[in-house]
Order: sequence, then C-alpha cells, then structure tokens
Amino acid sequence: MAKTCRFSENRLIAEAFGEAQAELSQQVRRHVAGCGVCSELLEQYRTLRARLHDWPVPGKEAEGLRRARQALEARLAEPQRPRLRVQLWHSPVGDLLLGATDKGVVFVEFTRPNQASTQLARLEHDFRPEQAGPETAVLVQQLDEYFTGTRRTLDWTLDDRLMRSDFQRRVLRATAAIPYGTVISYQSLADTIGQPSAVRAVAQALRHNPVPLHIPCHRVLGSDGRLTGYAGNLVDTKRAILETEGIPVRHTRRGLAIAAARMYVGWRSHSRLCRPDCADLHAQTAAERVLIPSLARARELGYQPCPGCQPELHPVDASPLFVPD
Repeated sequence: MAKTCRFSENRLIAEAFGEAQAELSQQVRRHVAGCGVCSELLEQYRTLRARLHDWPVPGKEAEGLRRARQALEARLAEPQRPRLRVQLWHSPVGDLLLGATDKGVVFVEFTRPNQASTQLARLEHDFRPEQAGPETAVLVQQLDEYFTGTRRTLDWTLDDRLMRSDFQRRVLRATAAIPYGTVISYQSLADTIGQPSAVRAVAQALRHNPVPLHIPCHRVLGSDGRLTGYAGNLVDTKRAILETEGIPVRHTRRGLAIAAARMYVGWRSHSRLCRPDCADLHAQTAAERVLIPSLARARELGYQPCPGCQPELHPVDASPLFVPD
C-alpha cells in the first residue's frame, strides 16, 4: 500500500516492534487514532514483526529473515535521534546557528562563514538536522527584537540535553536569574550556588553554555571587571552584547573591561542601591554584589537608594567612558 501521509514511517516501525520510547509511543498512538493510512500500515508492521519472530523458516531462507530483521533494527535507531530544526541568522554581533528540537531550543552557537556545515556534522550523531521552520522563525524574531532594544527576555522553552552535568545545570539556572542590563562576577556566581571555591569550574560551565543569550553568560565577568572568555574567545562579541544592554565597556591596558567605577552597586538580597564608593560596601559579600549601569535601570528592578551614600542625590560620574586606565 502506498503511504500518502507525511507522518514518519520510522516512528510506526518503532511502535510496531516495541522499540518506541514512551513519549514517541504516545505520539504514534494519537496520530494513528485519526489517520487510517498510518493505522493500517502500523498493523502491517505488527504482522511482519510476528512473522519474523515466530514463523519457522528452514535453511537459507532463515538467513534472509535474519538479515531482514537486522535491517529493520538498523532503521529503529533512527527515531531515537530527535529532529533538529536549524536556522542560520545574521545577527548584529555575528552569525548565529540556532537549533530546536520538539522539546525546545537546544543550542545557540556563534559561527563563521563555511563553519556551519562542520558544526552540523558534529551534531548528526545525536540529532536528525532538518530545514528550519516556523519554530526557528519565532526565535529569530525575538532575537531581532532583543538586539533592537524592544525585548529584554527571550521567551524560549529549552531542551537541556546538551548540558553536561548537574553542576552545569545549577550554574546555568543561577545565570539565567541575572537581570537584563546588570552584571555580576564569577566569584559572585560561585557563591550564589553555594560553592565559593569553584570559580574556575563555574567559568568552565559557562564556557560550554549551549544556549548563550537565552542563558546570559555574557553578564558574568572577572572580579576585576574584565570581559574574559565568551563562547571560546569572542570577547568583542561579549562587549557588543553588553553594550546592547546599556553596560559601559572600555579599553584598558588589561583588555576590555566594564567601567565599574561608573556603575551603581546593588545588594541582591534586599534591593538596596549604593554608589561604588559607599562605605557600607565593605560588608558586602560577593554573592550580594550586582553592578547596575543607571539609576533608571535600578528603579525598574525595584532597588531603593542607600540612605548613607544617597545615590539619587549624588549620581555616579558620567564622564567619557573610553579612556585607558
């Protein structure tokens, strides 16, 4: 019987041979309940399964059935690799390769000309890459709004299968909570997850963040304010993203760094806002510290001015930013 439905035949095979995982099995059952073509084909595969297992065939024909069984088993491996819709987008900070499965966005990677095919080949062991569709068009639209300043959060559902460990998941969850237009240090992030001595491990977890921009690892800096490694070595990209969010960055003898002396200091636990020279900051722990570029942004986040240094009455110096220190 010719199959005219576009539903994956491999999924029907997996269900017929009892190899489908629970989620896939539910998808097949829902589909065949309303599709006569696939329902009939599923029954044919179930019949074939019974014959392959139970029908005794002597001699050389048994070898033929064995090979047929092996061929079908090889096909059964295919549905276990999730579909991956891939989109290449030319963003204001460089080309981005976006990937989404049925569960959600699984990766965002910066790429260069002629690199995308190599990056995709690396993923083919775990995924079945397909042409981009409406799912990735929504991602691109939100990214475009983010870079033009009309959106501050990316409302994406994530597929976390490329996250490497429970430790990395903890680091990335804490990173996802850093508000737009603010920055913290790697030390602050390590303190936040309760492992203050794990600064290097935190940095490595962020280095391998599979979904940058959505999980804003660009908002995490060195304790001295320097823009250390981003997506490998894309420090200029990190600068451009921070500047999109209103974070002042300057060139120094040590490299690119935020202008920390021209930023306000927030207390994360009780939303108090200080000038960077406030005497009360000597009691502030790294986990408490967040840097905010403007009074307006601090107000949006609900911070209240410190009664001691009175940042609203004595705003931070707004002198030119791009001067060497």
